[in-house]
Amino acid sequence: MMLATEVQAGRPFFNEQPLTKYDICVLVGVLGDLQGQVICGMSYKTVKSIASQMLMSEVEEIDFMAQSAICELKNIIVGTASTNLSVSGYRCNITPPLFLRDGIVPQFLQHVHTALAIPIQTNFGQIDINLALQKDELFFKEARG
Repeated sequence: MMLATEVQAGRPFFNEQPLTKYDICVLVGVLGDLQGQVICGMSYKTVKSIASQMLMSEVEEIDFMAQSAICELKNIIVGTASTNLSVSGYRCNITPPLFLRDGIVPQFLQHVHTALAIPIQTNFGQIDINLALQKDELFFKEARG
């Protein structure tokens, strides 16, 4: 809604490179009953198009403002999803977004190898939403008593 674009989901697939396959990734950690990462992967062109729309001016390079705009969009998407999960009875919190580029992965994320990816086609380009989540059985049992 924020981007005023049509969104069409494609066929989900298992992505064995959710952090290195894309020009840009924005990662949000999920904590609680479900734990892991939600990773939005996209091309430079898609990032520039989305940031241009959000900032209401042409973005030619992915600077701090463009990064901030993309991270804010990711916050809104994952925040809404975590709210919906909460309504369904799952406790979950999200971490601040982490902006990654050019396949450079910090050491603490080296364990993320496979994710369920959902390709989303927009007027700005394709965004793959990669879900690397698992149910935290210990947390789930303790929280439920």
